Amino acid sequence: MSDQNPLPPLEWDSQGVQIQGFSAGLYQIEWLLVTVVILYLVIMGLPDEGGLGVLAATFAYFGFSLLASRLRFFGERQRWLLAIHTWAMIGFITWFLYNTDGVTGPLASLYLLAVVTSALTLGVVVTMLEVAAIAACQLLLLHLLGNDLLTIANLAPVGTSIFALLIVGYLTASLVHAIHVSNRTLLQMASRDPLTGLYNRRAFDELIKPIHQMSKRSQRPYSVIAMDMDGLKRINDTEGHSAGDQAIRDLAQRLMECKRSSDVLARYGGDEFVMLLPETDAVGSKRMMQRLINAVKDDKLSISVGLAAYPEHGNAFEELLDQADSAMYFSKASGGNRVSVKAVS
Repeated sequence: MSDQNPLPPLEWDSQGVQIQGFSAGLYQIEWLLVTVVILYLVIMGLPDEGGLGVLAATFAYFGFSLLASRLRFFGERQRWLLAIHTWAMIGFITWFLYNTDGVTGPLASLYLLAVVTSALTLGVVVTMLEVAAIAACQLLLLHLLGNDLLTIANLAPVGTSIFALLIVGYLTASLVHAIHVSNRTLLQMASRDPLTGLYNRRAFDELIKPIHQMSKRSQRPYSVIAMDMDGLKRINDTEGHSAGDQAIRDLAQRLMECKRSSDVLARYGGDEFVMLLPETDAVGSKRMMQRLINAVKDDKLSISVGLAAYPEHGNAFEELLDQADSAMYFSKASGGNRVSVKAVS
């Protein structure tokens, strides 16, 4: 089976969340930029020289943003597409400043829109590169407008502006990173078992839904496995609960080593584990579980296993889990350390 399975993301994908969640906001920022520019032109009037070029560039930039929003360029969450937007924003702002008041005018702060956009989505490194590009653009504007680059009167406003952009970009990117670290931690706490690091019951219940639906559409089998450790109470009573916890961790580690990359494994509670085996019928899953039992014997562990398969033993996942659980208790009642399959009624 392919490693690419239809599981929903229970791990925090900061890059995907940033780009997917900010695509609509990006267009709003671009349209805000166009609105500010148009208002400025309405109030101040078109420049005497190059006025039509400024107007044409403004509508061309708006058309670019509008076309991108309609074509859904961010469907695959590609960072380079979003970077193109921020670089286009820098280019448009530079062209506008060149034809109006230059870097000393009130609209030189429009570069903040590009810096904040980059900081929110592209990270610190790309943002710092864009600030460096903005600094180069401002120095180029000074030169093209006939200003002496070596005078303090000309360099001071540029230096102050770049310093402000650096501070805003760095702090914004750092804040976004801190938020994603917190979200990643919270998500792990909500979806992982703290003792073993495996998925917990809530995560497992979410993960199996798309697999079940896909199996129903394609009429392909899958198996549900219920496992329970034999003798955990004896270990807790004779060696202490810390030894029992270690035995659970050892079993979890062995299960992780034995499962396939496409299988979903979780600690369902106490010493009970559950596993879902995609594209595996009852015969194949019983063979696999028997190998697992033989493997855990090397660690002096014993488990009782029960299994049920779709569609052989039922059409609903909850039904299959109940069947597997019943088969597991049958294994335990029969002495443990064995695999039982729910008989077809």
